[in-house]
Amino acid sequence: MTHQPIPEASSRATDTFQVDLRGIVDLLSHHLYSSPRVYLRELVQNAVDAITARAELEPDCPHEIEIVPADVAPDGCLHIRDTGIGLDEASIRDVLATIGASSKRDELGFSRESFLGQFGIGLLSCFLVTDRIRLSTRRVGDESTWRWVGHADGTYAVSLVAPDDPEHRQQPGTEVVISPRRSADSEDPAAGLLGELSVRTLIEDYAAYLPVSISVTGADGPAQLAGRRFSWEDPALTGTDRQRVARGLAVELFGFEPLDVIELSDTVSGVRGMAFVPPAPAGSRAAHRVYARRMLVGDSVTGILPDWAFFVRAVIDGDRLDLTASRESLQDGEALGEVRDRLGASLRRWLSRTAATDPGRIRRFLAVHHLGAKAMAAEDDEMLEIVAELLTWETTRGQLSLADVAALPGGSVITYAESVEDFRQIAPLAQVLDLTVLNAGYAYDAAILRRWLARHPETDSRRLVPSELTARFDELTPAEATAYESLLEVAGEVLARAGVSPRVRRFAPAQMHAVLLVDRSARHERDRTEVLDSLGDGPWGQLLGAVAKPAGSPVFVLNAENLDVRRLADSRDRDLQRVVVEALYGHALVAGHHPLRAFDSALVARALPTLIERTLDAAAGAPGSPGADSGDGGWRR
Repeated sequence: MTHQPIPEASSRATDTFQVDLRGIVDLLSHHLYSSPRVYLRELVQNAVDAITARAELEPDCPHEIEIVPADVAPDGCLHIRDTGIGLDEASIRDVLATIGASSKRDELGFSRESFLGQFGIGLLSCFLVTDRIRLSTRRVGDESTWRWVGHADGTYAVSLVAPDDPEHRQQPGTEVVISPRRSADSEDPAAGLLGELSVRTLIEDYAAYLPVSISVTGADGPAQLAGRRFSWEDPALTGTDRQRVARGLAVELFGFEPLDVIELSDTVSGVRGMAFVPPAPAGSRAAHRVYARRMLVGDSVTGILPDWAFFVRAVIDGDRLDLTASRESLQDGEALGEVRDRLGASLRRWLSRTAATDPGRIRRFLAVHHLGAKAMAAEDDEMLEIVAELLTWETTRGQLSLADVAALPGGSVITYAESVEDFRQIAPLAQVLDLTVLNAGYAYDAAILRRWLARHPETDSRRLVPSELTARFDELTPAEATAYESLLEVAGEVLARAGVSPRVRRFAPAQMHAVLLVDRSARHERDRTEVLDSLGDGPWGQLLGAVAKPAGSPVFVLNAENLDVRRLADSRDRDLQRVVVEALYGHALVAGHHPLRAFDSALVARALPTLIERTLDAAAGAPGSPGADSGDGGWRR
């Protein structure tokens, strides 16, 4: 078998890729832009770029954009006119008819940093709402007007506009005309986006702060919808007036009256803005309203502030922010990371300054946004000291700051519970035992405690687990232990299914019948047992059953100081002992805020009705009831 050589190409002629424009538009619609609403933003950005380019040649040129919505224009189409630099025939073919012609955009000056549409797809976005675009334009320094008509099927035509044609322009600039799509789909998301109501809403949202005149002609005449100024750039606003306007902006954009207003500034990136502290706790990740050169990027942009700064909502404008291709979010690269760090430093300075000059104000802030402050303290030493000094923690002596706990007698060693579950079990007993225990079970608590201790080596810490409390309980004498053998045997039978070990000790307060102590390892074992029960004898159940069991099990401690427990131990009625142990175990579950498993729920559900039934039987003197029992004490006082 022989191989034939591949013949060399007889010609070096090259072909170009064929582009399916409908496929490109579908790609834009489903994978680049979040909504067809962006079509108007793209048109306005193109118009502003054109005006900016003309202003470099003619500084005194008019800065005007006029929009006539489709339901107002006599021809039923949307019109947008600008006084920009315009295009000539060569520019039209290079820019409008060549997808991705970035080099030509460079030659024409439309991809420099000073322009909004640096990565724009341009007129293609209009095909999200129409199947036909008509453009007429006149270049500065050229008396000719050119017309470009593009269709969604990928065809287009370029023609010279005759001087007597109504579309012939007397001045440089461009007019874009969009015909409404005639779609039979009643759920077409583009429906209505060319009308007056939608156009006004989109301009007010996207373009309100652009430094040009934008008029939208409505049924009642033209309305000016742009030219607003951010409060931080208005030199006429100072002091209380500046704060008042800023607070009004928070109400307008976010719907809340802020607790405080923080000015943000980064001279390196040209970013300026305001951060507003909400009057209610925020979510774990705040989104911000971000503008790029005064054009809205989005009202839910993330990444511009550090993750720990979720206690503010910000309005930010930047001259040199890098945007994604859709211009609806920020490029998350090294440059954005540096901006984020510098803006985070502004927030830190505000917190430190406020803590030093107005402790009452910072306490009000911490009362609402303690989670955000703790998130910051877990990373920042300066904020760590503020939180340690001013933020209160849950302790067995009430609400105390970390500094307060360290200042207590014996505070050189801070005793803490590592979880909320452990603290809830420990707290009732620690108060009686005169122990100060800190609850370090909430978000960021453990990290803050570790970092604070590292900065204060004169203070140490000790983790307290619930099972350690049994060592502080008094043991029974041998005679007492013998008296409780029967009760412990019954308790063991009742609680065997729960994997709980019953014990009897003496502890205060005497009013407490029993306590259930469950360490982390014991909780894990309870969870493992519950999963095993649900898996049955299948392969997964066998695999999990083969895993080594963690050490430790829940401990149910009956209090020998309690009169009812002592009398229960004296009873010879094992059925009564079983019912009461179930009731006491159920009460200990609820009192200790323990999660109820299926077995626990069933036990709690039957314990109280059974106890009520026996009590009613005793009241009626029924045989076999506690009241009818002779010689064992029953419930008699």
